[in-house]
Amino acid sequence: MKKRSKRLTVSILSVVAVIILVRFSLPYAAQWYINRTLSQPGDYAGSVGDVDLMLWRGAYKLEDILIIKTGGSVDRPLFKANKVEFSLLWSALMDGAIVGDVQLTRPEINFIDSQQDDSKDQTGESENWLNLADQLFPLRIDHLRITDGKIGFYNPDAEPPVEVSLHNINGEGKNLVNSRDLSKNLMATFNASAQTAEQGTLALSTSLDPSTQRPTFDLDLQANDVALVNFENLLDAYAPFDLEAGTLELAMEIASDDGYISGYVKPILKNVTIFSWEGDIEQDDDGFFEGMVEMGSAFIAELFENQSEEQIATRIPIEGQLSKPDTPLLPAIGGVLKNAFINAMKGDVEKSIKLEDATQQKEEKQQTASDQNASDA
Repeated sequence: MKKRSKRLTVSILSVVAVIILVRFSLPYAAQWYINRTLSQPGDYAGSVGDVDLMLWRGAYKLEDILIIKTGGSVDRPLFKANKVEFSLLWSALMDGAIVGDVQLTRPEINFIDSQQDDSKDQTGESENWLNLADQLFPLRIDHLRITDGKIGFYNPDAEPPVEVSLHNINGEGKNLVNSRDLSKNLMATFNASAQTAEQGTLALSTSLDPSTQRPTFDLDLQANDVALVNFENLLDAYAPFDLEAGTLELAMEIASDDGYISGYVKPILKNVTIFSWEGDIEQDDDGFFEGMVEMGSAFIAELFENQSEEQIATRIPIEGQLSKPDTPLLPAIGGVLKNAFINAMKGDVEKSIKLEDATQQKEEKQQTASDQNASDA
């Protein structure tokens, strides 16, 4: 009897020891497997630093994630994050939907535009890195949270180098799997806020239908008090003038129904200084012709500035198809004149564009195309 009890005790302890051994070795095995999978050939490769498994709640956590362009030609990763935590949504699992909740902590995406070497471009167009992302998040994502994120644009060949970024990005997306089992309607939502490098804030609010073949969404974007010095190097590289001082307000509403869009963008420049003798001629050492261009730009800006509010503004309507939108010139010019000589524009989102406007735009375009085809026949 004692021997049987002893054997039972040893068997139980052995099973417990095996379970403990498996439990402690699982994260290392998962880390090895993920890194091996992410090292597949292609334009991009990935790696993770540490893996933690929380089996009791169906979750796992990846730390120090990197997705980089292979070949060593780019010194900034396409994507990195301090931590990514993925967990099953048990409430959705009860309804038969295998989806997850993802929390990204300090994620960063970097885009690079090299004017001298195409191999240094980093646009994320390759499908290879999307496949790597699928390896990291194998289940469908329904709820996404972003904490302290960053998006950067970099041109190393400009003089001086161009670097523009949004940081402190915080956002939340819901119902991304587009399921009536998880939500009362089929529209997903995403809301986010961010800060620009020097000064300024952005707020984004959008609802979208992930099930449509072409984009269907309703988006509002608001930017406030964005310091134009954020874009100083960008304008030096891509525009014939620079901005010495001023701030930007921007309001934008765009709705799209199956790729047919309706909306507007309303940029407002406040307290803008385009040309200064000390900044452009003495410090930047601009030449005669470049100085004349900037003086001309400054004169035009002063001419169309609303003097009481010290702002230049317009409202540009946007319509047509998302792949090649129409931005009529005359309404944009009319907006500049109205702001300058009649009423100063306000930089807030008007809440005047709905998804139904894009639907009407789509129906009108399709009817026009149908009438044209009938006429040709």
